[in-house]
Amino acid sequence: MLIAAVLTLRPLQPATLPANLGRATHAWFLSQVRAADHTMAETLHQADATRPFTLSNLWGTERPSEGQITLSPEQTYFLRLTSFLPELSVLLREQVLSSLPETIELTGVPLRLMETTTDPAQHPWAGTTTFEELIQEHTLALRSPPPRLILRFASPTVFRSSGVNVPLPLPALVFGSLLQKWNAFAPLRLPSEVRRFAEKTMVVSRYRLRTERVVFGEEGEREAYPGFVGMCSYSFRVRDRYWMGLIHLLAAFALYAGVGARTTMGLGQTKPQFN
Repeated sequence: MLIAAVLTLRPLQPATLPANLGRATHAWFLSQVRAADHTMAETLHQADATRPFTLSNLWGTERPSEGQITLSPEQTYFLRLTSFLPELSVLLREQVLSSLPETIELTGVPLRLMETTTDPAQHPWAGTTTFEELIQEHTLALRSPPPRLILRFASPTVFRSSGVNVPLPLPALVFGSLLQKWNAFAPLRLPSEVRRFAEKTMVVSRYRLRTERVVFGEEGEREAYPGFVGMCSYSFRVRDRYWMGLIHLLAAFALYAGVGARTTMGLGQTKPQFN
């Protein structure tokens, strides 16, 4: 199972928080997993390779001012978490999400939990699926894959390539990132040539993007990432049904896996749209 859950939150009183809550949401998430399964939490915390979950920043806030955001008790906000490790997804669904406390704290600010959903009918960024369902829908269906797809990058997204940060949704970087995550956890590995197909035959046909700098850490220990947010549309110069199907499969996977670096701390939240 793959799962995407959206938590609806409301502050108890007006509050000011850091604009980037990536580390705070990461720590909170691991604490909830640890309460349900200590071994799983330690595995996630110690993972050196690809981690099988993503976390968003707090959504629904006004634009930051001097690195801070202000929350109002009259507004609701959203926190999104996903898992693409079946064992973790089951743990989240059956134990963690069903037993969350009425109030959660991020950087010491209490937020009342109003609702939790994995139903896309209730929130467009929620959902559940399986690897098998994704494979069936995008590679085994009788219809041909659409000749164009759109990815919407809702949070700053950046790639590490040859030791540098690349804030551009180049096909090889986007689908290379997704391929790496898929092959790390899916029961059916995809060929490494998928990345080359994306690089050589896919083009950016439309985009509406802006850069957005993200800073992690405190003064003296800060890490800055130059990310991008917005929409990017891709087209295929070569209409090969097999390879196009694999690309669409990875695009659908992006809803759960995120794209690029630091997806466990708010970056790379991505949603596909097929045409």
